[in-house]
Amino acid sequence: MSTPAHPPLPSYPGSAVQAAPSLMDWLFGALWPDRLPGRPRLLAAALGAGALAAVVVPDRSPGLGLFVVFVAVAAVVASADERLRSPGRLAALVLCLLLGSVVVLRDAEWVAALCVLAAVGMAAAALVGAHTFTRVAVAAVAVPTACLRSLPWIGRSVAARRSATSSWAVARTLLLSIVLASIFGGLFASADAVFSSWADAVVPDLTLDTLGARLFLLVPVTGATLAFTYLGINPPADVSLPEPKPVARTFEWMLPVGIVIGLFAVFVAAQLTVMFGGHAYLARTTGITYAEYVHQGFAQLCAATVLTLGVVGAAAAKARRATPRDRLTLRLALGVLCALALVVVASALYRMHVYEEAYGFTRLRLLVSVFEGWLGLVFLLVLVAGVRMRAAWLPMATVVAAALALLGLAWLNPDAYIASHNIARFHETGKLDTTYLAGLSADAVPQLAGLPGDVAACARGDAGEDDWLAWNLGRSRAAQVHLRVTGCGD
Repeated sequence: MSTPAHPPLPSYPGSAVQAAPSLMDWLFGALWPDRLPGRPRLLAAALGAGALAAVVVPDRSPGLGLFVVFVAVAAVVASADERLRSPGRLAALVLCLLLGSVVVLRDAEWVAALCVLAAVGMAAAALVGAHTFTRVAVAAVAVPTACLRSLPWIGRSVAARRSATSSWAVARTLLLSIVLASIFGGLFASADAVFSSWADAVVPDLTLDTLGARLFLLVPVTGATLAFTYLGINPPADVSLPEPKPVARTFEWMLPVGIVIGLFAVFVAAQLTVMFGGHAYLARTTGITYAEYVHQGFAQLCAATVLTLGVVGAAAAKARRATPRDRLTLRLALGVLCALALVVVASALYRMHVYEEAYGFTRLRLLVSVFEGWLGLVFLLVLVAGVRMRAAWLPMATVVAAALALLGLAWLNPDAYIASHNIARFHETGKLDTTYLAGLSADAVPQLAGLPGDVAACARGDAGEDDWLAWNLGRSRAAQVHLRVTGCGD
């Protein structure tokens, strides 16, 4: 019985002997080798970002302070290696910071959360190097996996501390600085009320009630910073999958693709029939109203659009490209399919628009419309890749398109958009879901202020009061409106 092969013992710069492999070395093996020396300064910088989060985030609403933490984490990662400051990765960093800035611009937590998740995904894709869809999949799980894979490196960073004399000098300097800041800060705070108010806004409350929450936040922020840093300086190995073998004859991929094209064509014909036949034709032939018609088909059209991307990808992988005729056939077939898919995307978006006009605007309806619009943009990118017969840029472009779609959603100010359109619908129809409007964020407060008094009493927003570290544009605008209503009737 042969023994299984194991990865070789790791060695690190400056070491006279090889280090014993850690559990993580045995677990990840050649898929993610680790040859990095300890980096105490990066460990200290990550701890600094975690400490900053522990100071400014607890007991505050998301706002300026959270974005400052976001910038600090990005700065630590970018400073880890000069290769991380290439033009492409710097552009990705700017996009991540723009997504992170949503916590300052919008009070709607659902939008801010989506944008922060998009920033995390964008950063992971850039650090991993998402030049294939396989690498995009790797990027999706890279950050939590890096939390495990980086443990040996973190241990080496802890062990690679400076000499005791140097450590004592740093500790002595920090202790003296804290003592002096406490003495003079206390004197100035007791002498001037304005200075005292500023100090209260900066100096954290270190009571036992808040200390636990701050320590709890210190650990994950530090760990996430180290995971991103490790992912940047030591990404997983680029394991390329074997190229799929093309089919021997064109009809083997052309027949199934042709069937899908035919079904798309029939569907488009049905849409044109309804468009020219009008609501009367629809009621006569199906027995349902137009609002019911557009509502029942939106989810199915979204599913068909996503599946079409799979069909395009499979056909492009299996089709022969040996001759100019093969390439022309592939371009024409997939080009027609993508063009028809764009018609379906337009149909889905129009259906949702009609449904919103009939039943009102909501966050979910707006979000799925953005998702369907992103799918349409992906089809346009696929068409460009098909014309050029080169798609190395397509995976990363797809990720960037998703990030830009969410950034556009945040720029739209969705809660305010939903409120304004529902109010416009109220003025036309007299129908308004005040319970739903009351659940919108402070972003919608300026729009709600324009409602009639009896309706505004039911549709209210909470502007709140923030210090400068929790400052947020949406809440600031809401505070200026001074909409103060307490409760509503049924």
